[in-house]
Amino acid sequence: MKKRLLSLLLCTAIIVTMMPCLSINAFATTGEETSVRGTENNNTNEPILAYVPLDNRPVNVDRVVYEAESAGFTVKMPDEDYYATRLDGQPLNSNGTQYGDSQKLMDWILEMDQSTDYFVISLDQLLSGGLVNSRTICKTTYYDEYKMIDALINLSKSNHVYIIDTVARLASCTVGYQGATLETYNYLRQYNLNARPVLDVKNLSVKNIVADYTRDEQGRKISVSANFAKEVKNSLYTRERKLNLINYMLSMDTEGQINYFIGIDDSNPQNTVQTNEVNLIKKKMGDRGLVYSGADELGMMAVLNLMIDYYGYDVKAAAVYFGDTETSGSGSIYDMETVKENVEQHMKSLGVQLVDKEQADLEIVVLTSPAKTLLNAKYINKMIDYINNNISKGVPTIVINSAPSAYSGNLEYRMIRECEMSMLLAYSSWGTVGNSIGLALSNGISRYLYLHSRTSSTDTADVAFLKGLIFSYEKDISYIRGGGKELFNTYLSSKGWSTSNYYQSDEQVKTVSTDLENLLKTAEYNVTTEDILDNLTDCRYFKGLNGESGIIGKINLSHYSAPFFRTYEIRFDMDVDLSDVTINGFKDAMTINMPYTPEQGQLTYSFNLYYLDESGKIHKVPCKYDKETGRVIFATNNLPYFFTESLSMDANKAQSLFSDVAESAWYFDDVMYAYEKGLMKGTTNSTFEPKALMTRAMFVYTLYTMAGKPEAAEETVFPNDVGNSWYKPAVSWALSNGLTSLDANGNFAPDSPLTREQLADMLWKYASYKGMDKNKGSFPDIYEYADVFAVSPQLREGMDWVCSKGIITGTDNGTKIAPAKTATRAEVAAILKRFVQLR
Repeated sequence: MKKRLLSLLLCTAIIVTMMPCLSINAFATTGEETSVRGTENNNTNEPILAYVPLDNRPVNVDRVVYEAESAGFTVKMPDEDYYATRLDGQPLNSNGTQYGDSQKLMDWILEMDQSTDYFVISLDQLLSGGLVNSRTICKTTYYDEYKMIDALINLSKSNHVYIIDTVARLASCTVGYQGATLETYNYLRQYNLNARPVLDVKNLSVKNIVADYTRDEQGRKISVSANFAKEVKNSLYTRERKLNLINYMLSMDTEGQINYFIGIDDSNPQNTVQTNEVNLIKKKMGDRGLVYSGADELGMMAVLNLMIDYYGYDVKAAAVYFGDTETSGSGSIYDMETVKENVEQHMKSLGVQLVDKEQADLEIVVLTSPAKTLLNAKYINKMIDYINNNISKGVPTIVINSAPSAYSGNLEYRMIRECEMSMLLAYSSWGTVGNSIGLALSNGISRYLYLHSRTSSTDTADVAFLKGLIFSYEKDISYIRGGGKELFNTYLSSKGWSTSNYYQSDEQVKTVSTDLENLLKTAEYNVTTEDILDNLTDCRYFKGLNGESGIIGKINLSHYSAPFFRTYEIRFDMDVDLSDVTINGFKDAMTINMPYTPEQGQLTYSFNLYYLDESGKIHKVPCKYDKETGRVIFATNNLPYFFTESLSMDANKAQSLFSDVAESAWYFDDVMYAYEKGLMKGTTNSTFEPKALMTRAMFVYTLYTMAGKPEAAEETVFPNDVGNSWYKPAVSWALSNGLTSLDANGNFAPDSPLTREQLADMLWKYASYKGMDKNKGSFPDIYEYADVFAVSPQLREGMDWVCSKGIITGTDNGTKIAPAKTATRAEVAAILKRFVQLR
């Protein structure tokens, strides 16, 4: 059952390889920020991950970024133009092709070597321009590719390198790419499904495998239709090339420093053309990695492995199954193992131990295909009850639906209405079981490792974690299972546009994106995007492993689009606000002392205490009754709706953090808050300068940081007195969004002290920028102060709102508002605290 807790809280080289069967320099900044006086950059001390994705789909970009950032990493990526895939008829990349730019990617990797030690790199992207293009290259010499592989191996000698790659799919083509049709796809897939002779270990080699490409299990030539002879020939060259490349890398990586994540693109459990390829890779790879039944999970699995290595903790997990087919069914035709084997193989590849629930750090709850369809509802009921029980006890839980089609979305429909879904570590019901397992484990275990290894979670990490969770719910449940995709397909078909590539023009795409957003936000279908947001808003999320939970504030989804201009996935921007509250309700028992008076004339000689839970069940609470005092004393961490709230810091750290901020000072709590929430930092490592004046540059940068450092539109007229200073991007952003302005001489005056009315005006405009409630509050407005008309007329509206919300209060015993008085850093810390808590 959904719990809206805020209302219930009581306490608060090169590649000539890219064209099928041509040859196609970049400088990349490291993105390091200069330390800024008066502000706090949450990412300053976080490790950096340099990431080259498989392609530009959300599963390979957005979700990997969310995962890494939720675990405390800053992610750096090359320009999307370097790794984007474009289907036929769509605008080309700047290199004039439909695929990525290997040389620019290689240059970027070498540039990033100067600023980080952590790399996750897609071999398909680097050597072939992306997954889709890797299915089309049929050249037979690989000098340029080998040269790049040598560079990666050299990179691994002084860095942590994680490589993702794929075994060529059965149908080595993509419908709608370089002329391939559905008929081509079906024919190639069927041709490669033919069983080949299975080689024993000693005979496994690229040469022997390639020699059997055209022969069936009995050694007979596999017949080929004349209509597809060219396509079959090229597809086998493609297979040979990919096998040669990974074989070369595994052979040359003699020091074994690289971790490998190899996905079988479009796999099948029977003996196929892939069988010998997979066996050779396993033989050459040994314990350096694992082969997975899928490709979409690879980036996230590599990042998870990096997190396990980085944090150095041996995670223990328990797997719980519902459906009774975990040992007998694979879940889909694209998976090679049973569901249980699939889970265990993933765990093995990560070094995660499977243990009993009593010893587990977290639980993986999996719904499998039903052993009896008659029991569908019962399997779902049991799983829902189990999930809710784990949530009530604060057990970190990952949920996977490995058979969504078998249950017609009924599990998700029930979860939306009956579970506090924000309290899960991860969820997935991706189309293939292997990918579902990989995606869910990656999100959930990465977040667990971060919480286990840090004393506190930053807002940046929390927001990234929630974005990953929200994305999985909106995409897997609302869009795929809930009916959103069906509506989008119907809309495109009504316009006469293809659902697999609807691109007609840039203007048409803008119209489609706008219509898609309106459709998903306003149409009535089984599980709407708003149903998901309604379940999550104002609810808890895991912020710590000792009972700490944060509260989700407002969530806004915008700028919907469909990657590759097809309906398979959706992408959208997310703006997630966090409440200021941290609650403790699972492991920190609350001691309650309450009076109990027997009825007049009665002598109580036995006393028991019970509570009724949401499902109507009675629970006995151990307690002590003192007849002499008439008091009942009990401790519980299960009392519904009661939680403790606190923001705290180690006392020694707080007292010694800034030498000029005494614990007895009126602003001590405000400074601690602003520092811990990343709103402000010290002027030096040991001073805060609470009485120093806040400058315009400092405050604009503070707002810029609070906004997440978004990119700004290019200014046609830029301030004369800003130049290339540390606050330039903040000023550019603030000007482009109307949060500040220039003087008559075109200057920003960055070093000028900020007055109280200027500060109020910027906060008022920032509130508009963030879409906050602009209604007036219950505190005195400016017209209740004696010096109201000293407020500049153009700033009066903002000052009035800020005062009415209690963000800025009066001076001189509360009689004046002092609009022209300059604000000190201590005062700004207090004002920012009130403003953030207001949100």
